[in-house]
Amino acid sequence: MRILTRYILKEISSHSLLGLLVFTFIIFIRQLSNLLELVVRHNVPVADMATLFLLPVPSILMLTVPLAVMVGTLIGLSRMSADGEVIAARASGIGMAWFVRPVMLLAVAGWGITLWMALYLAPQAARTLIRMETGLKASQVPYEIQPRVFIEQFPNLLLYLRDVTSSRASWSGVFIADMTQHNQVKVTLAESGLLVNEPDHNRFVLHLEHGTTHEFDPQHPQEYSVVSFNDTETPIDTDQGEGGAAEPGTPPYLSLSQLWQRIHQPKDRQAALVELHYRFALPAAAIVLALVGIPLGISTRKGGKSVGIMLSLLLFFLYYILMAFGRTFAMQGRVSPIIGLWIANALFAATGIVMLTNVQQVRTRMLGLQDAFEDALKRWQQWRARRRNTPFALPAPAKIAGRFLQIMDIYVIKGWIFYFTVLLTTFTGVYLIFDFFQILGDIVHNQVPLRVVVDYYWFLLPQVVYLMLPLSILVATLVNFGLLTKTNQVTAVKSAGISLYRLCVPVLALTALLSVGMFFFGDRVLPETNQRQNALRNQIKGKPAQTFFRPDHQWIFGTSSRIYNYTFFDSDQNVFANLSVFEFDPVTFRMTRRLQAARAIWEPSVHSWILENGWSRDFSGDRVTQYDQFSVATFKELTEEPSYFKKEVKPSEQMSAFELRRYIADLKQSGFDVVRLSVQFYRKFSFPLIAFVVTLIGIPFSFTMGGKGALTGIALSIGIAIVYWSTSSLFEAMGNLSQLPPAMAAWSPDILFGLAGAYLLLRIKT
Repeated sequence: MRILTRYILKEISSHSLLGLLVFTFIIFIRQLSNLLELVVRHNVPVADMATLFLLPVPSILMLTVPLAVMVGTLIGLSRMSADGEVIAARASGIGMAWFVRPVMLLAVAGWGITLWMALYLAPQAARTLIRMETGLKASQVPYEIQPRVFIEQFPNLLLYLRDVTSSRASWSGVFIADMTQHNQVKVTLAESGLLVNEPDHNRFVLHLEHGTTHEFDPQHPQEYSVVSFNDTETPIDTDQGEGGAAEPGTPPYLSLSQLWQRIHQPKDRQAALVELHYRFALPAAAIVLALVGIPLGISTRKGGKSVGIMLSLLLFFLYYILMAFGRTFAMQGRVSPIIGLWIANALFAATGIVMLTNVQQVRTRMLGLQDAFEDALKRWQQWRARRRNTPFALPAPAKIAGRFLQIMDIYVIKGWIFYFTVLLTTFTGVYLIFDFFQILGDIVHNQVPLRVVVDYYWFLLPQVVYLMLPLSILVATLVNFGLLTKTNQVTAVKSAGISLYRLCVPVLALTALLSVGMFFFGDRVLPETNQRQNALRNQIKGKPAQTFFRPDHQWIFGTSSRIYNYTFFDSDQNVFANLSVFEFDPVTFRMTRRLQAARAIWEPSVHSWILENGWSRDFSGDRVTQYDQFSVATFKELTEEPSYFKKEVKPSEQMSAFELRRYIADLKQSGFDVVRLSVQFYRKFSFPLIAFVVTLIGIPFSFTMGGKGALTGIALSIGIAIVYWSTSSLFEAMGNLSQLPPAMAAWSPDILFGLAGAYLLLRIKT
């Protein structure tokens, strides 16, 4: 291998590895919280925990390895072209083959890795991940049991517990509604209960003591059964350990041999063929994208790495949109799997070969595009100058400087804002592109209009920007101050008698303002945009329109010892359909009265509910002491007004902080678990502070590691981001499981990393 080949290969491979790390982390961060909560909830051993975190990686690498090869090619060659190295090499008589050879070596390596992932590792890892998740979820269900909330995780059963012991296995005051038969609810109340896990039989056994079971036939309401018991056992099967769930039969989870068997079955032939071609076609992206990237990279005159990043995102989007459309059409049978899955590779390969044979024309067009962009930018600046009635001229930084905002401050801020803007655009673009690939099949299948898709991403963009801001701030800080250190500008600043603390002040002040802005942005803008994008996503997915009232919450705890159950509640007319009311003694947890009505309507004139076509039964122990049927009746003890049943059901991200606070209070009164919502309430205040905290952490590292260059700064920032997000997700998971108070779970990461950043900042030599 010649020196030039090694030099080019080192240049492009370093950028490829860095891009692979960044893009994989951006996609993996979406799964991090769920995986950490699973680990915390089930006390997973260290070895199993490492396996659990590694299993999603192969499926992600299938997409990010080809992208990383293209990014490395474009950024590396663009940097060499912008610095004149390509011109120097060509002037020395070195042909295009010397640039193609190292890039193809990297591309073939990427193709081989992706092919191995697609054919063997990714399906096997996906199957193993499902088995581990289902096994963990079924192993320690008692830890998920909370008192005084409705528990709906068991199939066809609803539980309500007055209290639980610290071991989570022993309960007191048990209410069980068995809904195995659709039109008949069997209700059991007991003073105490004990939950026993039987993993060999894939079930739990609930041992109840001192209770009664109530059962009746809706077709014959006069027949009612009450069974009293001193102790009884109720088996509870789990739906998570079934074989079908552990070994999913969908093509993405099948091995090559299983796919080959499906191909010979007429019913599954089309889906299996599409999946087989997809596993071979996707790895080829590493080669065809590199073919297009070579002529574009060496033809770049200005911009260097930033131009390479933007071109990478554009090519990546064009390739995968062709691949996704082709795959969707092939699944629908509208085109052959060969055409649908290989059309993107064929087009990009042909385009790359043509461009390689006409590099001079590509270079001329690239230079023309860059010149046109610069001319347009200059005309825009002149137009702005004319609108201000001032002659066009470059601003003079010396005139802007004041007592606090000096020339040095403006210089540091301008560099930081440049890197921050490029990085935020890149990270946001990658996130949106991968999201687009996930829903493209639904867009084609449901024939969603283009306007709906555009509106969806318009309202999704604020949320993605909000999530990518901290990572962009961290990387921009490390790169900006790292380059100042590498180019000895920091040494010049210190030799002038200026402290590094003073050098950091403008960026620290700017990120503090960004933290304040993130809070108001997340509190005022995101709730509305998240609600809109969620509704549009449901439309794209073909789901029915969702209302933000509670028609699906058919069980609700009343203001006293009373539980309501209903089939439907019309919030406009204040009408219940098929209403049941269970009243019980809060001490003995025995039912004292049960009401049943086909219809119930609120009458404001009498300030009471009017029940129609129903019956009431009073109980004393296991005996029915009174039974009355009625056509119309009122019961003064039903004091809950219609507004009590109209509490909005919104995710926490669709509410402002104060809306969420009121919502938590309402749900707590109604008997629902509010621990997760309480954690999210405090995170609405703690998460925006991350912008300032990551800056506090990044500055000391940039001064100590900055001499090794921008790539080291980016790699270091990703490492810091992984540690921070893992810690934050871990504390959030512990808060969700009531292992930490909600406020501590939300604020601990900021406090810990803020103190660490302040300590490191105070330790640097200023």
